[in-house]
Amino acid sequence: QNVALALLLDDPEYPTKMISRDEIQELHPLINVDEIECGVYTPCDGDIDPTLLTTQVYRLAKQNGATFKFNTEVLNVEVNEIGSGKSRFVLETSFGEKLEADAVVNAAGLWSRKVTDMVAGRSDVSALGGMYHPAFVIEHQYAITEPIDEVRELSAKGHNGGRLPVLRDLKGSSYIRQEGNGFLIGPYEDDCIVKMEWPRGPPSTWGMELFPDNLERIENNIMQNIETIPVLGTVGFKTIVNGPTIWTGDSLARVGRSALPGWYDFNSLTYGIAQSLALSEYLCYIMLEGEQPPGFDASDYFDPLRYGRWATDEYTEAKVKETYTHNNKVVYPYENRSAGRDFVGISYPLHSVLANHGARFGPFGASGIETPICYDDGSMEVHNSSKVTDFVWADKAAEEAKHVLEHVGLSYSSFSKILVKGTGSREFLEHVTTAIVPKKQSKIPGDMPCRLTYATTPKGYVCTEFTLCRENDEGTSWYLVGSRDHHHMDVTWLRDQARNANADVVIEDMSTEICVLHVAGPKSKQLVTGIDERVEDLPFMHGRDLKNFGGVDKADLRIFRVSFSGELGFEFHFDSKLGPKIHDIIYNHNLSDKDNLNLRHFGSAALNSLRMEKGFKLRADLDMSHYKEAGIEPFLAKKRPFLGRDETFEPKRFSKMFKIYTDKSNAWSVPGDTPVKSKDGKLIGYTTTTARSTTFDGTYGMGFVYANVELPREAVVEAYGMTFAAEILDGPPEKMKGKD
Repeated sequence: QNVALALLLDDPEYPTKMISRDEIQELHPLINVDEIECGVYTPCDGDIDPTLLTTQVYRLAKQNGATFKFNTEVLNVEVNEIGSGKSRFVLETSFGEKLEADAVVNAAGLWSRKVTDMVAGRSDVSALGGMYHPAFVIEHQYAITEPIDEVRELSAKGHNGGRLPVLRDLKGSSYIRQEGNGFLIGPYEDDCIVKMEWPRGPPSTWGMELFPDNLERIENNIMQNIETIPVLGTVGFKTIVNGPTIWTGDSLARVGRSALPGWYDFNSLTYGIAQSLALSEYLCYIMLEGEQPPGFDASDYFDPLRYGRWATDEYTEAKVKETYTHNNKVVYPYENRSAGRDFVGISYPLHSVLANHGARFGPFGASGIETPICYDDGSMEVHNSSKVTDFVWADKAAEEAKHVLEHVGLSYSSFSKILVKGTGSREFLEHVTTAIVPKKQSKIPGDMPCRLTYATTPKGYVCTEFTLCRENDEGTSWYLVGSRDHHHMDVTWLRDQARNANADVVIEDMSTEICVLHVAGPKSKQLVTGIDERVEDLPFMHGRDLKNFGGVDKADLRIFRVSFSGELGFEFHFDSKLGPKIHDIIYNHNLSDKDNLNLRHFGSAALNSLRMEKGFKLRADLDMSHYKEAGIEPFLAKKRPFLGRDETFEPKRFSKMFKIYTDKSNAWSVPGDTPVKSKDGKLIGYTTTTARSTTFDGTYGMGFVYANVELPREAVVEAYGMTFAAEILDGPPEKMKGKD
């Protein structure tokens, strides 16, 4: 799968390819290939002296006008003019200077969390959604062996240019590279030491100091390394280095804008040298252009806004230990690692209710919320999976999806909930989103019309989607529903655009305060109207506020006739504290035809199958594409201008759906970013998301095809070494239900 990704993402001049055990032996004769089947080879990779590279970048920066102040500590940062949208910063230094700046990049490495805290505690920053920096300094050791005769002989012969390739040993979870006539071994051991006593980094006097070495801690890794390279067992170590580095819980860097205008992050890089120049270019584009580079949507990976107050220190410690240990190991789809689950700082009252009904929870997203994958009797273990086929929850998800198609199901929906208010709110939403914004209130007094719409960047790339609801006749209050995992990013983006447009609006994030339950299926209206007859005449894509739902005192909610399943359905939006009560009203209803309705819970996997067949997109399916590429034509206003509208843009790809002929065991085994090829091997596109079908024994997927290729009707998809026949579809295989 790594090689498949390289086909999509790598420059062809710097190839990544699969090689056989014989080729491994030829490149690196000291590797024992007896238990090795194959390897991944990147012939243009290498290693470099980090000091020399840093010095050269420093010289180039000086030539381009940069000024450096050495041995100068920043003691405090003052922030002025936040409300203007262009914050002005004053940095107080250890020499008594006050340096003024319109932009600050926090590239403080081991001390970056300390620098974040200089501004994060301000009340006006908290009002913007806050700044969160869940990262800790950890100990990382590497060991350098004594000279090895076999290495010296290979170098003297000029083997492989006089230098053995760098090895990533997945068995021993280590990197191993030639160092002189020996080897340098850098293990990622199970016993990771997180420096919790340094929550804000080392002392400011820390320079080139090291921790005491602890060879015993990495002994198991080294013993496995010896199995891979037996000559390692013939020599000792001449040097052991135990130094600090800084990790986030997901091991990914924090690079991008923040909730505070003008403040940017470039820190917590796990692979400092390898990531540095590429991520520098990425950040500079954001700073200069106000958006990510085209074709490089890295917000799910590097955006500092992917974390919130839910990422407590205890959660971060547990997650860092888990991720560090897995750093050089095989990663599996739907792995659903469990570390940190007991330490998340945000929960929702419905969580325990759903758990009592057999919910098996998936991984935490950027919202700090875990949602049910499926439901069972409590015996199913869905965490720490190490499979690429036959996922333990797959049959249960198929059963739940089939039930929704025939009866009615109840699920928890994790959406963002955002309020946009003010006299200029309608004009603002027309400026930043693509669809026609409802200009009038519903014909039924009190009802709220809704529209699906997409948000674009100044260059016309789709960055998110919302269902927006007009809350009042004046058009001064709007309720937006979007991706929960991106709520902090979306709120920050809306506020940035409001400042840029000088719009008279106030934007509030209500994602934690409001919870959502969802019923879907052909019997859903029968269920809902049986509980409360006031829903009988609610039109499709409209909302209605109900007091005392189902006749229950203080069970107030907002109900929408919409469903992300594409089936007839309804969403219930309510104060999170009311979650158990609202769930009880729906699930434990006392309708006379209770047995006929046959209500049961369903999870996110079943919902994914249902929405996929109707062509309902997740944020991942947008893939930061241009609005003329994204397949959202029905949601584009025909005449009205919007941010980034450019009808002269020439699409480079087009949104498509794929029918993939998998079987029951691997119907969930085609991940996003899997290449789609013609039968003769030509790359024609890629997937974004896939799901097991509810209507045929196989898989449906969404993704893109390239504009410059002739599309065959028949194609192939390769995933995890398996090859599947595929078709490129003209549209969704199933029609949306529930509009009438």
